[in-house]
Amino acid sequence: MLEHLETRLESDWSAIRRAKETTLAQRGLLNSAFKTKVAHDTSVVLFGSIARKEVTSGSDADWILLIDGQAAPEHENQRRDVEDILERENFGRPGKSGVFGCMVASHSLVHDIGGEDDTNSNTTRRILLLLESLAVGDDAAAYTRVRRQILNRYLHDDNGLRYGKGPFRVPRFLLNDVTRYWRTITVDFVYKQRSDAGAKWALRNAKLRLSRKLVFTSGLLRCFFCHLDPEAEEARKDLDKNNDPTKLAAYMEAQLALTPLQLLARAASRPAISNSTARLLFESYDGFLALLDAKEDREELARLVPHDLDKSEVWAKVRKFGRDFQTGLTQLFFGQDEELTKLMIEYGIF
Repeated sequence: MLEHLETRLESDWSAIRRAKETTLAQRGLLNSAFKTKVAHDTSVVLFGSIARKEVTSGSDADWILLIDGQAAPEHENQRRDVEDILERENFGRPGKSGVFGCMVASHSLVHDIGGEDDTNSNTTRRILLLLESLAVGDDAAAYTRVRRQILNRYLHDDNGLRYGKGPFRVPRFLLNDVTRYWRTITVDFVYKQRSDAGAKWALRNAKLRLSRKLVFTSGLLRCFFCHLDPEAEEARKDLDKNNDPTKLAAYMEAQLALTPLQLLARAASRPAISNSTARLLFESYDGFLALLDAKEDREELARLVPHDLDKSEVWAKVRKFGRDFQTGLTQLFFGQDEELTKLMIEYGIF
């Protein structure tokens, strides 16, 4: 869908294509590196740009060792192996927050949705497992199992989805948690600004304006397409007839293979969406990836502090990309496509 949209608009999103090619090469390298390193009850799961097919120079590797089975002393050895392999292959280390670069048991991801035990770290890992994640190595069984069970929790526990008789068929429980994740990372951005004394403020801000916002947008669209997508029609009929979301879960699980950019391209290709809106979205994002792929520009972003922003041409580019991307999203969800607008008003605001 993304390539088709690029061709139809006679555009040249070279940075997006280059990032995809770089990603596929790195995925091949990692699959080889972890070929015999994954135990049957674990999966090595990566997040971020490598999962979104947006790898640029300087991209780091956020990862977890996902454990879906009994605790065993060998798991700590495996965690060290993962860390060593990624370091040997020159992948950057995860941030110091502790969300990534560690062992994570499946129980809290599946069972602690909401409530006091659902920490920011748990919410982040769970939502990103659905929206931007990748298992590497030969055996992805644990990853597939856990992601399926998380999705089942969101759908089977959603009584409004199962028994409601309104005009829409949208998984509100999941959508609310996606929205909660987005609001959490925007608040945590300010927390990190204070706790890290402003280090990498500009780089984090750029990602918040574009790649993080893209992931949130893809979460909205995954939920909205349950209502809009003709491929989900049988699942919707079964839901209306039997109050059973099993077919909807199978539909959504198949859609998880799509990257956030592919989801966005699918939405931007809807008949009511203008070519100018689609161009604005993807040209701004392509420019953002090109900037991240330019070593000097990325290093300047990493160095910039707020009181120096007005002096930076790189920051001026980031602001323009961010404004254009936001304008494109506003046009996508409000005012052009009547169905998307209704869904956004019904679910995205109140």
